[in-house]
Amino acid sequence: MSKSCEDPRSRIMLNDNPEDIHAKLKMALTDSLGCISYNPIGRPGVSNLLTLMACMDESQRSEEQIATESEKLSMRDFKEEAAKTIVKGIAGIKSKYDYFMDDNQKQLLRDVGAIGNEKARRQAEETMVQVRRLVGTDPV
Repeated sequence: MSKSCEDPRSRIMLNDNPEDIHAKLKMALTDSLGCISYNPIGRPGVSNLLTLMACMDESQRSEEQIATESEKLSMRDFKEEAAKTIVKGIAGIKSKYDYFMDDNQKQLLRDVGAIGNEKARRQAEETMVQVRRLVGTDPV
């Protein structure tokens, strides 16, 4: 998984559906070793999946703990477990995202944006008054 690669299959988006996440992880670049282990330098693909799993794991297990518990899985089964963990981990975030992207909530987002815009404009103007006074361009 890579956020810098232009291929959309190279990363998991918060609004990806579970089927897309499973498909992306099935295609994730790993190696052909017969076990699961955490080694970011020697096994970057597998280690990346372990890191994603650790970030999403309800039990807050480390990469090493997940690797130890998964060491006998085939790569296919490991990727399936990774997909399940990630889908479950982002479910709450995705639910909130879907809620706010619903057409009924668009006005709420516009209103919040407008309030933030006005607040930022006022703060910027206060700063510019101070800058103009210090630079000597403040109208007398």
